[in-house]
Amino acid sequence: MAKPEDPTTSSASQISDASQISDATQISDATQTFDEAERVLWADAGSGYDAVYASLCAHTIPALLDAAAVSADSVLLDVGTGTGTVARAAVARGAKVTAVDAEPSMLDLARGKAPEAEFLLAVVPTCRSSPGRSTPSSATSCSTTSGGRRSRCGLRNVAKPGGRVAFTLWPAERSAGRKLFSRTGAETEGWIPRQMPPLVLADDYPRTEEGLTGLFREVGLADVTTSVLDWEHLTTAEEWWMSMGSGVGPSGRTYQAQSAEVRAAFHENYLRIAAEMTDEDGTLRLPYRALLAVGTAVDSA
Repeated sequence: MAKPEDPTTSSASQISDASQISDATQISDATQTFDEAERVLWADAGSGYDAVYASLCAHTIPALLDAAAVSADSVLLDVGTGTGTVARAAVARGAKVTAVDAEPSMLDLARGKAPEAEFLLAVVPTCRSSPGRSTPSSATSCSTTSGGRRSRCGLRNVAKPGGRVAFTLWPAERSAGRKLFSRTGAETEGWIPRQMPPLVLADDYPRTEEGLTGLFREVGLADVTTSVLDWEHLTTAEEWWMSMGSGVGPSGRTYQAQSAEVRAAFHENYLRIAAEMTDEDGTLRLPYRALLAVGTAVDSA
C-alpha cells in the first residue's frame, strides 16, 4: 500500500529485555511474516490513512506517473493503491487503470475516488495478468518498507515487454519529517516500541539508490534509473497528531498500547518537538525524501 512506514516499531533484536515488552506491544502471532503483521496493523485504517497520510504520499505521484510514461494510451496496474490517489491521477491522464491493495477499507474509499478504475483485493506477489484482462503497459507501486524481491518480481511479471515499471519507497536514511515520531518516542521515558517480525533476509534489499537500482536489474528490468524526490509536507501539529491520537496504522496502534502516563508524556514531547518545525502561522513543515526507480520490462524468452 501507499503508506508511511512506522517509525515507532522495532525488530526483536532491538529489545534487550523482553520482560519490558507488554502484551499490547508484542505481535499477536509469532508465526506471522513482516508483511502479514503490517497488514494486521493497517486493518480497517482506510479512513484514518486517507485523512492524514494520503496527502503525504501524493507528493510523489506526478513523478511516478511520468516515470511510468502513463498517458491516454496506457494500461496501468497500480499496486498498493491505498485509497486510490495514484489511480485517480492516472485516470485523469486517460489511462485504463486496474488497482490492487491488500486492505478492504482502503479499496472502499479508492472506488469512490476513481469509479472509472477497476479495484481488486490482492497482494503483490500473487498479481498476474488474467485471460480477458489487458496486459498492463506499465505498473506502479508506492509501497514503503514492505515488499522485497518477490514483490518486485511480481511487478515485473505483469508488465508486457516494453512496458514500464516504476516504484517509490522511503530510503533507509530518514528525513527530519520521518524522524518526528521516532524522536518523540526516544525522548519519552517508558516508551515501548512495537515488536515486529524481522524481514526475511533473502527477500530484503538495501533501501538506497544503489540497492533499488540493483534490485530492478536483478529481477530482469532494463534501462533502470533511480532518482531522489525531496519535498516539504505542509500540515499542522494538530492534524499530524490525528494518526496517533486516533490509533491509525502501526504508529497509532503503538501509541494506544502505551500506559496513560507514557501517552501523556509522548504527546507533550511531540508538541515540543513539532514546535521546532512550525512556522509562526502554525504551519508544520515536514521534510520528506523518497526514492523513485523505473525500468523497462523485456521479453525473457
